[in-house]
Amino acid sequence: FNDKNMVTQWSEGVLVGYQWNDAKNVPSAFPFGFGLSYTTFALSNFQTTCDPMSESATVSFHISNSGSKDGAAVPQLYVGFPSLRPSLRRLRGFQKVQLASAEEVVVKFTLGRSDWSFWDEKSSSWQSAARLGEDITLHVGTSSVDFTWISRLDCTFPPMTQS
Repeated sequence: FNDKNMVTQWSEGVLVGYQWNDAKNVPSAFPFGFGLSYTTFALSNFQTTCDPMSESATVSFHISNSGSKDGAAVPQLYVGFPSLRPSLRRLRGFQKVQLASAEEVVVKFTLGRSDWSFWDEKSSSWQSAARLGEDITLHVGTSSVDFTWISRLDCTFPPMTQS
């Protein structure tokens, strides 16, 4: 084994895993978050609340075990906005939930500045897509391709100021 002068070329950039599949519109045999279960789950009653002062938002929803067996679900939250390109969206939260048959619980994800921030090469600084007024979409589902709910984040945050 010779480890001298080894060079690796990383050509995929940010398009790794599910982000590559999304951007290239190529289905995956086993999407990120894919799992098998002996029961079924339902997601419902989606709500978003905003806190403009802290530039944060909370996404909450109900998840219920609609099957006859106990089981675990892993709902996932993805956030997308134009400045993420070439990525379409990125995973910003997930939570494993154990549910008995017919049980229902509320799941909450809290989002903040870092969840809609991106590195702007022109200004060499982190920018907020929310404060720039970009459309931010929220996707909730059980895998990177199985979304039960897609919605625009309807929050008003203070605009960016010129410094």
